Amino acid sequence: MPRISHWPYKRHFGPLTMHCEFPPERALDPPILTQHKVFSRAVDLIPPTMPGLPAPLTSSAPPKILKPRGEVSRLNRGGYNLQEKLGWSLSEYEDIRSFVIHLAREHLNVQRSWKAQLTPKLKKVFSEAKSRYPVLDDYKDDWVVSDFLRVYLKNSSTRAN
Repeated sequence: MPRISHWPYKRHFGPLTMHCEFPPERALDPPILTQHKVFSRAVDLIPPTMPGLPAPLTSSAPPKILKPRGEVSRLNRGGYNLQEKLGWSLSEYEDIRSFVIHLAREHLNVQRSWKAQLTPKLKKVFSEAKSRYPVLDDYKDDWVVSDFLRVYLKNSSTRAN
């Protein structure tokens, strides 16, 4: 095989640095949704209804209070203290708690845990507690009565075993 001593073409390497020029950026207009709009205080807050559409539903009842995050009495695990979260006076708190415990002794099997209780009996306790103390209606899904019962049934069922 013949040996090639030189290449038929010359090698060309680009420069080590490249210089690119970009045109200046144009300033963008602000989006339409973020423009400042001032509403007068005299404008009615309820939007007008269009003919043929039903009137908007207005609720005069205030929204119910949601259950706090975590589990009752589990302060070290992200839980909460029920008495602090409710913000009731000590006498009101103790009255309602003792009445719920009285209902639990009357209607539920206190030797069993919360999960082992029958739903119709729990509903009876909830309804009687709300009829005696209407403030319990302000809380969504009866979580206050439920928490009172969970703590009491946990303590009473562990004592029975």
